[in-house]
Amino acid sequence: MNFEGTYEVKAPRDKVWEFIIDPNKIGKCLPDLRHLEVEGQDKFKALVRVGIGFMKGDFTFQLAIVEKTPPSHARLTGTGSGSGSKVDLDTSIDLIEIDSGTKLVYKTDLKIGGVMSGLGQRVISGTTEKTVNDVFACVKKQLET
Repeated sequence: MNFEGTYEVKAPRDKVWEFIIDPNKIGKCLPDLRHLEVEGQDKFKALVRVGIGFMKGDFTFQLAIVEKTPPSHARLTGTGSGSGSKVDLDTSIDLIEIDSGTKLVYKTDLKIGGVMSGLGQRVISGTTEKTVNDVFACVKKQLET
């Protein structure tokens, strides 16, 4: 599944950049985050409660920032598992300076396998798209307050 979108953030690009590459800051925007552990530069582990439809469970994600072009581009990859399912994600974020601050452009490729993949594309897609949008809406809110 692919998701993409844009957010205009009323903050300088450098400030947005520093937020999105800091696991402790971006971690505040992960829905239902249970635990976050920084394992090294650009690598972290997150325990997140994931729910799609009636299924809910804790997933452990290994995440890494695999590309950085400060302050304009970052790419994050991750693998998560839990509740008999597996999730692979690949997200790229581009930051573009605009008159009112920064335009954040994201593209996410998500693959779900196992028990959750049997729930149906429509259910998974809608819930996942909402979750991805919630993360970037939170980034916007955190940076604008």
